[in-house]
Formats: sequence, C-alpha cells, structure tokens
Amino acid sequence: MMFPYYLQGDDEVHGEFPFTLKIHHLDTHIPAHVHQFIEFTYVIQGSGVEIIDGVSKELVPGTFSLLFPHQVHEIGIEPGEELFLYVGAIGLKAFFGGDTLFDLHRLLRGAEFDSNTTYRLDEETAAEVKRLFEQMYAEYQEEQPWNREMFIAKLVQVFVLFNRFRQRHLAPDDANLKAVALSKGMREIISYVYLHFKEDITLEMLAKKFNYSVSYISATFKQLAGENYYSILERIRIAHACNLLVSTSLKITDVAYEAGFKSYSTFARVFQSRMNMSPTMYRKNKGIAL
Repeated sequence: MMFPYYLQGDDEVHGEFPFTLKIHHLDTHIPAHVHQFIEFTYVIQGSGVEIIDGVSKELVPGTFSLLFPHQVHEIGIEPGEELFLYVGAIGLKAFFGGDTLFDLHRLLRGAEFDSNTTYRLDEETAAEVKRLFEQMYAEYQEEQPWNREMFIAKLVQVFVLFNRFRQRHLAPDDANLKAVALSKGMREIISYVYLHFKEDITLEMLAKKFNYSVSYISATFKQLAGENYYSILERIRIAHACNLLVSTSLKITDVAYEAGFKSYSTFARVFQSRMNMSPTMYRKNKGIAL
C-alpha cells in the first residue's frame, strides 16, 4: 500500500473511534505534507530519511516519530531502497478530549513543540514498542469483543514508553519549563489554535477567551516553541496551504483565504519566505495537473 502525497485522513479519524493503524510500504520519495490529526510511526524494516521542518533524521528499524498538525514533513527513499513502517493516526478530538483514563495530550504534553520528535529507541524499548504495535495491529484488524479498548490500552503503553524515553533525552530545565507552562492552561489554548487556525485568532482574542494576559500567552508560546505566537500560527496556515496546493485544484487565491490569510499578497509573501518558492511553483513541483 503506497503512502499518498497528502493524507486528509481516513474517515475513521473523524468518526466514533478516531484512531487508525496501518502498515505502509514506501519505495519512493514522499513530498512535504502535513495532516489535520496526530500521526505516529514506527519503522519495521528498511531505511530512509525523514525531514521535519527542515531537520533531517535517519529512519531505521526502531525509529519512532510523533507528528503534529503544525509540522511539515517529508520522507526520502534512496533508489532501490524500501521502507516498511507502522503508521497510526489520532483525531484531534480524541487527542484533546480530556478523558480521565486516556488523556493522550496530558501524557504527551510539550512534545508538540520539541525541536526533535523522531527518536531512535534503545534496543529494549524498541522491542517492547514493536511487540505492542503488533498486538495493536491485530486488534485493529480483527473484530473481537473489547478490541477498541484493547487497542487504546496498548496505544497508551506505547506512548508511556515513548514519553519515558523522550524525558530521558530532554534537558531537565527544558522539560520542567514545558511542564509548568502547559499546566497553566496552555493545552486548551494550543488545542483551540489547532482547530481554529483559519479564523482571525489574535493574542487579544485568546487572552479574553481563556482569561490570561496577552503577555503571558505570548511569552509561553515563545518559551515552548522558540517562536512567537504569530509565527506558529503562520506555520500552521502555510502547512494547510501546502496540503491544499497538492491535493486540490482550488485557485491559489482561494487557497490563501481557505488557509486563514486575509489577503493574497500577505499569503504570497509569507509562503515565499517559509517555503523558498512561490505557491505556483510549489504546486507545479508537486505535479498537480489542473
């Protein structure tokens, strides 16, 4: 099964059980893209290179990646090489749902703004994660009583193992700063931005809606992401525009407004700055026939 250039997401991601898990076989380059869901991958066999927001990481067996909606990523496969990996998706509603037992965002809080979300797991952790993925895949494929509950329980185990590994590789001060920031209401704000990025969501509007000061929200985004709030919002909007350019035949002016920009001129300027090419050239390079 070939990985498509753009994943709108299977219907399940937006349905009653917003989770998927599949095995993908890649043997060609996957162009830059994003998703409107959380994606996690685990390499089973083969090799490749994953580029997330311009940072390259080697993909080999035992590599685990966690990808968020604001992250533009692509996968490079050398001629003659192949890559087999588990690819899972979590709908945003499930991720931010706040379930007291399966609060996935609480478990992974802060990871969405890590400079690196691709990890080469140690041998022991990789073996345990692989075993869990095998069991999850079986539960996802078969219709058995309580298979959904078993799937989620094992998914939580995977993320616990990942989070423990991640915490061991974070600088202590960085980890503590992120934990404190996200414990002060930022999870709700981040969730809102992910889900409403097309709207005119200013810092002033967020401050009023969530009862925090503008300076607090601004400083916390800077602390978490190393960028200011409007830069993060631009990143999410441009990522969505990239999706639309390669997956639809919308006019480029319509793409600009659909991605949340108020004017085409602003969109064109920001796109050129972030992608080092015009929207027209980006669409042409990705092979869209209009």
